[in-house]
Amino acid sequence: MRFIIYASVLFAVLPLVFYRPFFGLCVYYVVSILQPKVLCWRDDFQDALLVGVPLVIGAIAIGTVRREIWAERDDDSGGLRRLQTQVKRDPLVAPHWLIGVFAILVIYVAGTRYLVDIPPIHTSYQFKGLCKILLVTALLTGMVSDYRRLKIFFIVIAFSAGFWAIKGGVKILLIGPHQVYGKSYDNNLFALISVMALPLVFYGTALVRKTKWRPVFLICAGLICLGIIGSRSRAGFVAFAVVLCMMAWGSRYRFRALIGVGIVALTAVAFLGPEIIERVESIIGYREDKSAYSRFYTWTVARVLFEQNPLIGVGFGNFELAKDAVFGGRKAAHSIYLSNLAELGIFGHPLWLCLIFGTMISLMRFIRRAKRLPPGLGWPYSLGRALLLSMLGYAIHGAFHNEEYLELMFALVGLTVALQVVTERELAKTRLLSEAEDLAESEIQRKKAQKDDVSKARKRRREPRATAAPITIGSLIRATRERPSM
Repeated sequence: MRFIIYASVLFAVLPLVFYRPFFGLCVYYVVSILQPKVLCWRDDFQDALLVGVPLVIGAIAIGTVRREIWAERDDDSGGLRRLQTQVKRDPLVAPHWLIGVFAILVIYVAGTRYLVDIPPIHTSYQFKGLCKILLVTALLTGMVSDYRRLKIFFIVIAFSAGFWAIKGGVKILLIGPHQVYGKSYDNNLFALISVMALPLVFYGTALVRKTKWRPVFLICAGLICLGIIGSRSRAGFVAFAVVLCMMAWGSRYRFRALIGVGIVALTAVAFLGPEIIERVESIIGYREDKSAYSRFYTWTVARVLFEQNPLIGVGFGNFELAKDAVFGGRKAAHSIYLSNLAELGIFGHPLWLCLIFGTMISLMRFIRRAKRLPPGLGWPYSLGRALLLSMLGYAIHGAFHNEEYLELMFALVGLTVALQVVTERELAKTRLLSEAEDLAESEIQRKKAQKDDVSKARKRRREPRATAAPITIGSLIRATRERPSM
């Protein structure tokens, strides 16, 4: 029954996905990141493909349009005459070096797949998925073209990524401590996505005008914290601790934020005390824990595979197949860095690193500039910090887990580009509006001064004038008498 309802709703919105590409983009990321099909017990349903095809066709056929404020200026003086609103068509892809690096990485992967010993047929599905991610990420940068769309899309991404952690946190509060898995039975993947969602939901309060919705965001952030702790993921716990401390340290109200972190820690200990102690002890005494200690073996395997194929690696997605051929048995490397290095070699791995850490460096530079924006533009700083901490959580967690090509991470790369483009447009709009306000104020002052001059002139006309004495018969007789005789 759930699946019938879900499929019916999905098919019903397909025309809107085609005619409103931005709406289709939001629907695509909901079905791709949140994955409602898991709630219907139909993991094999190709809902992302069903939405993605009309989305791409509609985006290419209809394009992206937005309303822009245009300044009409005087030809001689260059001064502002008036502001007009016009409909402008934007390119489908915003030109940015991060998208260029991503495209070069995909081209490199496409070429080297045929140069390694393992046939490319084994990774055809993964490569198609990577090409799909590149296409949608590139379209994202063009379709999220103004502040309104940025706000909607950011909230969609935040709650799509944090849904399962919020659900897990509610279950912990209702039925007590238990392990939370999310949409799959991979607790590490669940913890990774939840850690990345935490700063997005927390800083999403900057996009809410009505203050009554801000406690909802903060409560959801608290539930995500419980879900992360309930995942019992060591890598997730480390990334969560770093991201949470960075969120508190970067707050304007640092003391209050640290108190909030303490409250979260006490709540977690109250609900999941034995589990937390067990996982922390396994991190400290990793040599006694088989699961933790096995990572050192897989890291050694990744290093050996890289040494055997240093230039182009063993090929995209071929780590487990190469390990099986050389050492026997298939097992992931449990490190995005070592796995990617072994797969892409010294030529491709720097491209992948540039995409991740280049995004983080770009966000740090953007945050420094955002601090100097006008008072009305406070949201770029909050969103930039949210994206930076989310990428930081991915980079830390990835040292112990395999998700080199996580779609949520690439969505954040696209959001980084969109955030910078939209901020520049909103800043230009703010400057035009400020110039128009100054012009209107000067016009008001000019009219007021002109009105004062007119009122003063009228007042002077109403004042009595000094006139000569009237000419009468008596005055003429007196003047005749006083005239001297000849």
